[in-house]
Amino acid sequence: MNDRPGVRNVARRELRRIGARPLYPMLLIVLPLLSFGLLWTIFAAGTIEDLPIAVIDLDRTPLSRQLVRMLDASPAMAVTQQVGSGKAAEQLMLTGDVYGAVLIPPDLARDVYRGVPAVVTVYRNSQFMSPSSVIRRGTLAVVGTLSAGIEINQREARGEAPAIARQRYEPVRTDIRPLFNPWLNYIYFLVSSLLPTMLQIFVIVTAVHAVGVELKDGTGRQWLAAADGRVMRAVVGKMLPYAIVFSALSIFMIALILTFLGVPFHGNLPALIVGTLLFVLACQGLGVLVAACFANLRLATSSAAFLASPAFAFAGLTFPTAAMPPFASAWSMLLPLTHYLRVVVEQMMRGAPPTASLPELWVLVGFGVLAPLLARPRLAHVLVDERYWGRR
Repeated sequence: MNDRPGVRNVARRELRRIGARPLYPMLLIVLPLLSFGLLWTIFAAGTIEDLPIAVIDLDRTPLSRQLVRMLDASPAMAVTQQVGSGKAAEQLMLTGDVYGAVLIPPDLARDVYRGVPAVVTVYRNSQFMSPSSVIRRGTLAVVGTLSAGIEINQREARGEAPAIARQRYEPVRTDIRPLFNPWLNYIYFLVSSLLPTMLQIFVIVTAVHAVGVELKDGTGRQWLAAADGRVMRAVVGKMLPYAIVFSALSIFMIALILTFLGVPFHGNLPALIVGTLLFVLACQGLGVLVAACFANLRLATSSAAFLASPAFAFAGLTFPTAAMPPFASAWSMLLPLTHYLRVVVEQMMRGAPPTASLPELWVLVGFGVLAPLLARPRLAHVLVDERYWGRR
């Protein structure tokens, strides 16, 4: 019976503080929505197309010109420069005008029609891994298609039936079937993961600021008094308004991903929503723990940024956790984002049963419950000790 009035008192007090400080609407609504919009504008195309490349055609025959046309017609690439030397192509790559260069050797057509292997060399800027991979995949497809056409035509010229020629030119074939994101769409892969990444930054930083500003302003005792001196009531009441706003924002984020962005959904929607709400609470718990440990608004905010900003790199989507060093792999397990993104992938893309996500959901519950409990003794001390007040 006594819990509810204490929590309500703190929640009302926090609502008044939110209304009196312009920073909170920015952290709660404006900046998250702006970040969502920015990510959408960056990845709106979905797939990488028309990457500029240069071609060095040293053969200048109908066959080499056909190859150039096929390269330019590829969805992934656009031949924007045709130069006469490797040095000129190198300069274009150094200045960033093109992402790659294709060298067509002299006597390409002569060697091909004589049955001598000919090599088309592809230079790509591997500093940019995604464009480099796209150019590699695109040029392999184009050259493979051209080679297959030449081989089939030669077999038909020797009297083979077209169907037999197509079958014999490649006696062993690879049947590659991409699963879960066969379109290689960056909206499905990155945006659906980066939106939660941005959300967790704002949730953690807001939680840190909400606790840390009490110490900076020396109002810790008033906060505690509003909760009848109970630390956990004080924490729950303070986090409650933010939890409601961020929960609503997270549901909007899910709706945005599934409707406006058109990401296909194959799993269990209630499991995803529960995971999303637990993710908000887990990030809040982590923020409270960070604020309590440092008892200094500036240091706690910097530490929160240190935790939240690179969290996506440790989440295992762009670089698998199995290939990380032991410390990095262990660190990824200490971040709520890692576990939530696994729920997103399992429920949104893979269509896994809800039971497959239960371990990650329990981890998020652990963050939301254990982090404030770990912070409790420290908070009980720093909120009433004037030595920790006024720290910026």
